[in-house]
Parts: sequence; structure tokens; C-alpha cells
Amino acid sequence: MSNIARTQAFIAAWEARDVDAIVDAAAEDIFYHNIPMDPVTGKEMLRTFAAPFLAMTEEVKWDTLFIAESENGAVLTERVDHFHFPGGNTLSIRVMGTFEWNAEGKLAKWRDYFDLAEFQSQMPG
Repeated sequence: MSNIARTQAFIAAWEARDVDAIVDAAAEDIFYHNIPMDPVTGKEMLRTFAAPFLAMTEEVKWDTLFIAESENGAVLTERVDHFHFPGGNTLSIRVMGTFEWNAEGKLAKWRDYFDLAEFQSQMPG
């Protein structure tokens, strides 16, 4: 499986709101930095981050505008991530993401870059 296919499967797990699949795709020592927020390290911290956020949503859709794999296997994405909340609230955020996969096919490093003010202005109260 290519790293692009791994990344697409990881995105599909987010869209399915499947926390177990998200965590299972990660290396034990995953480093996730949702820049400009504080980084998350390790599978359990990833679960602690993802589970409550996804529990608040009714639907998740990540529109991948561009995806590419570098010679070293890193996958770069340009996306618009949509999170639909109860009551008709939707958060749509522009994201640039980098996904680095280890030799075992597990996500080792993941960095997403986005505008925190854009995110916060759309979060339901």
C-alpha cells in the first residue's frame, strides 16, 4: 500500500468518526502537532484528543484538494476539513497537512497547519 493510500484510509477513518481505526493507524510513539496548538505524543494522547472532539460531531468530511508523496514517503495534503455539529453548525477549516509513515506502515508524525482564529470563530458555543 502506498503512503498516499494509507493517508486516504486515515482520512476515511476520521470521516467515519472511527476513533479505534484512527488510533490503530498510528505508531505507538506518534507525534501529532495540530499547529498552532500543543503537540500530542503517543496513541493514548491521540485517542484523548480525537474521541471527545469527534463525539461532539454528527458528520465529518475532509475534502482533499491536493495530495502528493515525496521521494522520502512523506505525504502532503491541502484540505478543507468540515465538521458538522448538532443544531446545524458546521466548522470548515483550511488545512495543510504532512503525514510521515514508518516502515511498519504506521503513522509516525502528523502535522496540520491551520488558522486558529478561523477555527475558533466557527466553533459552536
